Amino acid sequence: MILKNRKEPPDIFQLQSLVKRIPVTHSQFPHWTEQLRRITAGFHGEQRVDSLWHEIELPSPYFFIHDLFIQQPNSSFQMDTVLVTSRFILILEIKSISGLLNFDPQTRQFSRTNKDGSIDGMRNPDDQLRRHEKWMKRFLADRQFELPVLGAIVFTYPSSVIQSKAGKRIMIQSSGLPYLMEQLLSNHPYELLSDSATFTLSQNLLNLHSAKELVLPTLPDAVLTGVLCPHCVAQRLAYVRKSWRCNVCSYKNAKSHLVALAEYRHLVSRTITNREFRHFMHLPSITTASKLLKSSKMRSTGSYKDRVYFIPEQIGLLESISPGTDSIRKT
Repeated sequence: MILKNRKEPPDIFQLQSLVKRIPVTHSQFPHWTEQLRRITAGFHGEQRVDSLWHEIELPSPYFFIHDLFIQQPNSSFQMDTVLVTSRFILILEIKSISGLLNFDPQTRQFSRTNKDGSIDGMRNPDDQLRRHEKWMKRFLADRQFELPVLGAIVFTYPSSVIQSKAGKRIMIQSSGLPYLMEQLLSNHPYELLSDSATFTLSQNLLNLHSAKELVLPTLPDAVLTGVLCPHCVAQRLAYVRKSWRCNVCSYKNAKSHLVALAEYRHLVSRTITNREFRHFMHLPSITTASKLLKSSKMRSTGSYKDRVYFIPEQIGLLESISPGTDSIRKT
């Protein structure tokens, strides 16, 4: 049973919104496009691992919590997948990394050697997993649950070649997940918790989850404002006869400002005023802006002149056309 599904990280929409609103000549454009490629690849890799669970027969009770984020006063923990069973808890650290991979158990360094021979130092996933295991063991002890905590690093790319392992850490290609589960279930044949206790434990974990705070970027001066055409590169739409229209491809949509509002929320602020709306959307009319804001049915506070609208998380996302990394403008 899945208690928490995996959702697309808001960072993806944020970066998609950013790269289409800055010039390809901007110094940060390669950095942001690489960030978008990396985060998107990671999410797709996690989705591929999620799909493998459909091929694996697990004895009940079991509960999946995907992308569990726990914020504490001085630290945070983000676990890609937590599987809670009556026999053990399994934490997966899912990595979409290609190349020759090396773990140095002495220096705790993790590096990747690329095809061209260059070497990239990266954050050690074994250390990340150790932190998660340690936290989980404390969590169980505090609630007097006695259950083994297991951890595995799962690589999603077939081109990931592990040259040196991190000690006895379980490390597999994603295709080996069914075989790994056979081994773990064989090594842990006895149920240590009742069905109700397993469910209670899973709920206790889920109750600790919180949404990860999305950090707003520092926008460059060259950022392009306006309601943009989803088909033409950086072409601003004009609001004519109650619709947003493109002068290049004749695209027309009455709700395109909702997409721009979603992008504004991810790039600028979670709130917006009439004046800010007019400035960002390039609308000269206060009345037109007011009608569009009211029709968006956003929660607001304040009187007419100083009214502030709160942009909801999901606004405009159904109307948006999310370009993949393949459609990012080329430098």
